[in-house]
Amino acid sequence: MRERRVVVIAAIAMGVAVVLAVAGLPLYVFPSHPAVARADLVYVIGPPTPARMADAQKLLDEGVASHLLVSVGGGMPASTVPECTRPDVTCATPEPFTTKGEVALLQAYARDHAAQSVVVLTFTPHVARTRYIFGRCYAGDVTVVPVEERLDFGQWVYQYLYQSTAFVKAWLLPCAEPMSAVPTPVATAG
Repeated sequence: MRERRVVVIAAIAMGVAVVLAVAGLPLYVFPSHPAVARADLVYVIGPPTPARMADAQKLLDEGVASHLLVSVGGGMPASTVPECTRPDVTCATPEPFTTKGEVALLQAYARDHAAQSVVVLTFTPHVARTRYIFGRCYAGDVTVVPVEERLDFGQWVYQYLYQSTAFVKAWLLPCAEPMSAVPTPVATAG
C-alpha cells in the first residue's frame, strides 16, 4: 500500500511538472517576437552579452534608433563592453541592479533625453517578465525583443524556476522609485 502511494505521489508530481513545463513554453521558450518600429532608443538590459550587443548594433544599423542605452553591472564592468566608449552609446548601472531598477534608469534617461519609444533587448526566458514589468512601471512605448542565447537543459530548468519566482515577486512588489537622474555613466563618449 505504501509503495502504491509513493508511485501515485510521484506520478502526480511528474504530471504537475509536465503541465508547468508546457504552460511555460509561450512565456519562457517561445515568446512572441514583435515587429520592431522606429524608436527613440534601443536599450540592452543586463548583462550586455555579445549576442544582445550584436542585436542592438543591428537595430542601430537598420535605423531603428540612433542611440543605445546599456545596463551594466552585476559583475560585468563597462570596460568589457567595447561599445561603451562610442558617442552613440550610454552605459550606466541601474539602482537597484534589477529589472525594476532598469526601468527606473530608463525613466531617468527618457526624462533627460526625451525618449518615449524604446526597443528593449533581453534574452528569451526573460522577455515575458520584462514586458510585464516595463508595461507596469514605464509610461512610454516599449517593445521587448528576445535575443537568442544558447541554454542547456539545466539552464532552461533554472530559468523556468527563476523567472516564475521572479514573476511572483514582480506582482507583489511595487515598481522601483524613479531615479532623480541617470547615474553617472560607467563609460560614455558623448
